[in-house]
Amino acid sequence: MRKCQISIGQAKLTDFGALISLVEAYYRFDSIAFDESLTGAALRRLLRNESLGRVWVVDTGTRLAGYAILTYNYDLEFGGVEALLTDMFIVPRFRRRGLGAGLVGAIRDFLRNAGVTTMELQVTRTNRRAQLFYQGLGFKPLDRVVMALDVD
Repeated sequence: MRKCQISIGQAKLTDFGALISLVEAYYRFDSIAFDESLTGAALRRLLRNESLGRVWVVDTGTRLAGYAILTYNYDLEFGGVEALLTDMFIVPRFRRRGLGAGLVGAIRDFLRNAGVTTMELQVTRTNRRAQLFYQGLGFKPLDRVVMALDVD
């Protein structure tokens, strides 16, 4: 079996088709409702407007094996711009190869260069493996409860 050449880099609009499939797989994995029209429009907007954030992909040379989405928030507590890692997903057959850590490392380097000092993320309470993974990369749980309001 041929060893694939894996690279991690920022996504392009031409990655949209493969990316939306990965987003759907992640949503299914995490039991998030997936609306292709709504999510697809939001993904296209993010890919076109870097002031909203960035998308990284793990490319095997023949297909995308994972992705991460970073968006921005402004919070005085963190000195202004704060990064939010809103999605991160590695295709199951490519897990446990250091790709998730590589994605976070690439994003961390980008943020350092951009002068952003804090990155937050959310993990479901029941996903202990993800919690341990992120803690192993230096993320610390905050003593807060995430709350949301549907304004529609």
